[in-house]
Amino acid sequence: MDQLDAPACPTSVLVIEDNMDTADSLARFLRVGAGFDVHVAYDGQAGVKAAVAQSPDAVVCDIALPKMNGLQVVKKLAAALPEKPLMIAVTAFAGNFPEEQAKAAGFDYYLAKPADPFVIESLIQLRDQRPRPTVG
Repeated sequence: MDQLDAPACPTSVLVIEDNMDTADSLARFLRVGAGFDVHVAYDGQAGVKAAVAQSPDAVVCDIALPKMNGLQVVKKLAAALPEKPLMIAVTAFAGNFPEEQAKAAGFDYYLAKPADPFVIESLIQLRDQRPRPTVG
């Protein structure tokens, strides 16, 4: 079987969110509704550890996290991963963590809670449609 016939690997997504119900609901939606390969971490440190182990294609990250906030998470991932994943910030504290601050830290998108899961899915799918750089 050549590369054109090989089944495509599903897009891998890491959800980093300390509210377990929110994290698990979003993960279930992205897994079942969009067919993504989704993992969940419930605090910033666990999220960095999971991302380094899995190198996800996209990370949906709360900003107000225990142990390490989302702004710290995105900076750690930029330094630790060979290729920066799509980074989507989600926050209930939009006034405390302005969009400019999140984007300066390294987030690609910034959503206020409650974030629409269909919007998150669309942002991830847009990432999958952009042309990939070729080597050689």
